[in-house]
Amino acid sequence: MISNSVCCVIVTYNIGESFYNCFNSIYTQVEQVVIVDNGSTKETLEVLAKISNNTKAKVIYNNENLGIAAALNKGIKFAEKNNYQWVLTMDNDSVSTDGMVEAMLNTYSSISDDEKKIIATIFPNYIEMGIEEVKKEEIKSDKKPNGYEYIKVEVASGNLVKTEIFNKVGYFKEELFIDLVDNDFCFKVLELGLKHIKTYNAVLLHSLGKSRKKKLLFITITSTNHSYIRRYYITRNRLYVWRRYKNIVPEIISEDKIVFIKEIIKIILLENDKYKKLKMIKKGYKDFKNNNFGPIVID
Repeated sequence: MISNSVCCVIVTYNIGESFYNCFNSIYTQVEQVVIVDNGSTKETLEVLAKISNNTKAKVIYNNENLGIAAALNKGIKFAEKNNYQWVLTMDNDSVSTDGMVEAMLNTYSSISDDEKKIIATIFPNYIEMGIEEVKKEEIKSDKKPNGYEYIKVEVASGNLVKTEIFNKVGYFKEELFIDLVDNDFCFKVLELGLKHIKTYNAVLLHSLGKSRKKKLLFITITSTNHSYIRRYYITRNRLYVWRRYKNIVPEIISEDKIVFIKEIIKIILLENDKYKKLKMIKKGYKDFKNNNFGPIVID
């Protein structure tokens, strides 16, 4: 690993002692960890105080929830100021497997110099933790060492980004607050003619909402079961992404429109708080049309 190469930025929000699972999994894999807290309650703040006192991790405290994008940007600016070559962004409930960062950097090192010039970010493979317990054998890659593929979009957790890219692409879009912040960033990278790769031999254990499986007649259906507040942001921001990048990734947007319809059906058939979620989807649409972004304002 290159000296002073990787700064990991983790945004925390009311995660409590569960945060140790994330922090302990990544702390020894990088040169620096920056934790940006988004106005958490006492339990989480006590955990962060212990980490700050007992490790070299830096903690930045926000007095309120500024959103995932604004918090990530604070950590990124720290990495830029301290000349780190890579920024690793992590969700506070994601768990890195052993050697994940090293595997991503080794894959990048194996690539030709010409190809390296167009690569902006490196993603790991993801295993969803929210549906059922992860088996140890599932986290072992059966792909060849240092293998990779080009992708167009992926979640931000576990994303290893060249720090210099932020000067070209800009930071995460703070007006989106939360949800599809990662999609927006990925598509901005593609818009500049740069690329993303996913490595075959690096694995991140990741939670996507409160995913659950449910049988409907003879079919097993998986639902993310996001809260009604999250449904607001998902709706508003995906409509923004559809409009903003319709000429950059038309095939992805077409697929996502189908996904959106399926999600509404799943909410009606499978999820709790149906009325609240459908109401927030409607509000997300209205706020998009009225160009109201930032944190939600409840009438």
